Amino acid sequence: MAKLWFKFQRYFRRKPVRFFTFLVLYLTAGSLVFLHSGFVGQPAVSQNQANPAAGAPAEGAELTFLGDLNLGRGFRDTGEVSSIARRYGPWLKGKDGNERAKLGDYGGAWSRALKGRVVREKEEERDGSAVFRGCFRRPDNLSLALPVTAAMPNMSVDKCVDLCTEKEYPLAALAGTACHCGFPTTRFPLHEREDEQLCAQKCSAEEFESCGTPSYFIVYQTQVQDNRCMDRRFLPAKSKQLIALASFPGAGNTWARHLIELATGFYTGSYYFDGSLYNKGFKGERDHWRSGRTICIKTHESGQKEIEAFDAAILLIRNPYKALMAEFNRKYGGHIGFAAHAHWKGKEWPEFVRNYAPWWATHTLDWLRFGKKVLVVHFEDLKRDLFVQLGRMVGLLGVAAREDRLLCVESQKDGNFKRSGLRKLEYDPYTADMQRTISAYIKTVDAALRGRNLTGVPDDYYPR
Repeated sequence: MAKLWFKFQRYFRRKPVRFFTFLVLYLTAGSLVFLHSGFVGQPAVSQNQANPAAGAPAEGAELTFLGDLNLGRGFRDTGEVSSIARRYGPWLKGKDGNERAKLGDYGGAWSRALKGRVVREKEEERDGSAVFRGCFRRPDNLSLALPVTAAMPNMSVDKCVDLCTEKEYPLAALAGTACHCGFPTTRFPLHEREDEQLCAQKCSAEEFESCGTPSYFIVYQTQVQDNRCMDRRFLPAKSKQLIALASFPGAGNTWARHLIELATGFYTGSYYFDGSLYNKGFKGERDHWRSGRTICIKTHESGQKEIEAFDAAILLIRNPYKALMAEFNRKYGGHIGFAAHAHWKGKEWPEFVRNYAPWWATHTLDWLRFGKKVLVVHFEDLKRDLFVQLGRMVGLLGVAAREDRLLCVESQKDGNFKRSGLRKLEYDPYTADMQRTISAYIKTVDAALRGRNLTGVPDDYYPR
């Protein structure tokens, strides 16, 4: 053994380059092993900790618009209990609407795991599955409202959705033994949902699925993109006025931009520049905010000078409890990420609320005081009644948006900046002192709105 070691040393003394090469390779291999052990099993968390006061925050609102999925179409691996519950809809519900009626009452850890999976699958419903839109009355002029019709004696949700997907239509309507395909239009806007029991007729090919009736249709949204509202461009001529899309950070400004671009067909601009938003399709992000090529300009500014630089504004207001949490998540987790547990429990959260909560109030008060022509839109109203509220916003922008285009927006409303909601806090991060302070700010803003004959804040802002 000693001889072998001596020969090894003599070999590298004669050729020092070989020694250093061997050493480098050894260190490289060790580094790779160390890095691999450090990353395996660790979640990737974006640590975007940009200073919001420096001026380029953009919020990722916590949006879930999939509606009531009681009759939702399940994945094809129907052996999963949660998929069965979602797919079979009312047939698995007891008289009290409890889905355990036929699945059995699973308690303990299994019950909690099942509940978590159902929530997760509802959030991921668009991935490889149709989205349940509801039960609707048969339209008056069926052939114009839903131009493609096929008789299906052995009807199932899969068959009708697959047919409409193949025909490249975003809507699939099941009417007993007939499948209809089309777009949401003024003839079939999907605004007046009926009681699901009116559609609860069993499918001939699937005993536990509902296939609607000749008078009441079960409607699903397929994976086909409705392209009627996807075209966007810059304004053909320089705008003579600058219109702000103003909001406190975390109030849904990025989502509102997405809706406005789809509804008008024109890009929105920004007072700031965010490369991640530009890469996601907001091409007006690179333009100077005074370029006049965009339909409106995103801003979180609230100073008198900055406000008076605009000729008009859409002022988007959101529940401060939700807005503060959304902006905190953006600050410490990125546009669609989440702040780490340590940030919520550490000094960051109390300090954040102390600095940002007053700004939530002064932001609205400043725009009401210094803005020249301000249209107030509550985030909660926009979420609840998108068609009407978006129509108001587009009207201020001076664009005559077609009704069919607004209906198209409804089916494409989520956009690319929606938090999944899979990491919601299991506790209320607001202390009693925080709640008292924020409630006082809410009352101040509510009084200011009502003092200008505007709608006050929504009821769900308080009490907590």
